[in-house]
Amino acid sequence: MKWNWDPRTWKTSTKLLLGLATLWPIIYIGLFMILVFSGVLFGAILSKHAEPDRTNLDLIQLEKKIQNGEIKELRITASEIEAIDRDGQSFLTYVNNSSTRDEIIRQGKELDSNKHPRVSKIDENSSEGPLNPIFPIGIGLFFLCHMLTILLTFLLMPLYIILAVKDERHDQTTRIIWVVLLATMGMLANPVYWYLYIWRQARPLAEPPSNPI
Repeated sequence: MKWNWDPRTWKTSTKLLLGLATLWPIIYIGLFMILVFSGVLFGAILSKHAEPDRTNLDLIQLEKKIQNGEIKELRITASEIEAIDRDGQSFLTYVNNSSTRDEIIRQGKELDSNKHPRVSKIDENSSEGPLNPIFPIGIGLFFLCHMLTILLTFLLMPLYIILAVKDERHDQTTRIIWVVLLATMGMLANPVYWYLYIWRQARPLAEPPSNPI
């Protein structure tokens, strides 16, 4: 089967499909940049409205506050311990092993002279929660879309170069100019070529006016 390289004979649907494929890399880059900058912007906004500043404590200071009954709540994660005293002040202590966390928990659960735990509330969340299945699926779809867009960009370059070379409407100089533009600025030159020589219909020659009788 011989491929028809004359776009003037193509169906409108074929021209539209090629136009959509031509514009998609530009649209994708725009959406990607918007997503990146939006993430940075929202991250900056959220950081400004985050929880109040917490004072850093080392383990010795934290243990001393627990022993003195100054801490009313402990929030324990895999890498840090947040301690809240009875005045509502928040303190942060970083931990690097499970034995340290267990020791802090043990001290918090010890009974004071009134037979009450030294820390009234201990929230243990030392293990990471299960990963949301939507996250890896989204990452996979994004990676697939990214790779397909790159492949499409590489395929469009030779396609448009062949169209420019085989188009009988171009003289030799015009062909050379378009080949250089399509090879060096393909993503920007492709939509221009598509509009000028594929989508836009050639105007028919005007018929000479008939002489009045």
